[in-house]
Amino acid sequence: MCDLIAMSFSEAVRPNFNVKGFRSKGEQNPDGWGIGYYPDTSAQIIKEPMQAGVSILSKFIQIYPGIVSKIIIGHVRKSSVGEVSHRNTHPFSRALEGKEYVFAHNGSLDGFHALHTGRFKPIGLTDSEHAFSHLLHAMECKGISSWSKTEFQWLNLVLREINAFGKFNCVFSDGEYLFCYHDMNDFNSYRIVQRKNLFENAKLQDDEFDIHLFDENKHTQRGFIIATNPLTDEPWEKFLPGELMVFKNGDMIFSSRL
Repeated sequence: MCDLIAMSFSEAVRPNFNVKGFRSKGEQNPDGWGIGYYPDTSAQIIKEPMQAGVSILSKFIQIYPGIVSKIIIGHVRKSSVGEVSHRNTHPFSRALEGKEYVFAHNGSLDGFHALHTGRFKPIGLTDSEHAFSHLLHAMECKGISSWSKTEFQWLNLVLREINAFGKFNCVFSDGEYLFCYHDMNDFNSYRIVQRKNLFENAKLQDDEFDIHLFDENKHTQRGFIIATNPLTDEPWEKFLPGELMVFKNGDMIFSSRL
């Protein structure tokens, strides 16, 4: 089954350590990998319909210093709906109200064609992109141009409606906010860890050596990392079933559990 990773930080960071750990998950998810981030207010998507661990491009990203962003979304795919192809590889991106949304999904949805997509027609064949198109359609119909607690609560209800079609973990962003939703039946778990001030060494679960999270740490850096499963030996907190968390500039600003 697919794996997700997402990050929200107070300052732009380079995710070499976590991409390295996440890249190894491609062995269990060989049908595609992708990363989405925001160099500025626009999104950059890099993805391939192949196993991350054997991808030259994936290995290059691990060491390339040019990928820096406050928000980063990653996905490795094991296909369940739609053939192995670039168009069906996560993350997906679409523009709405002058913002570029990036979306990735873990799980599978039955009867997902019943979800209305309006003008947001999927390019590929996946249940994931269809759910993303439905979400954007709902946001457009609602007239979402800014976010507050009221809109976050409404969004949680929309995500639960999608969740009613099956298994649904998702992460998405508009470049300002990072939205993370966990399946209401607790499918495939969902974990979060906070990082603040100087980052200590952390050990990869499947590696034999310690390494700093980032090459250049700053006292002002803080943020959260969200993943399907823990990537390090740190204490990762579980999401509650059906919980939506929203992050901005490295702070958690909303949780549906509160």
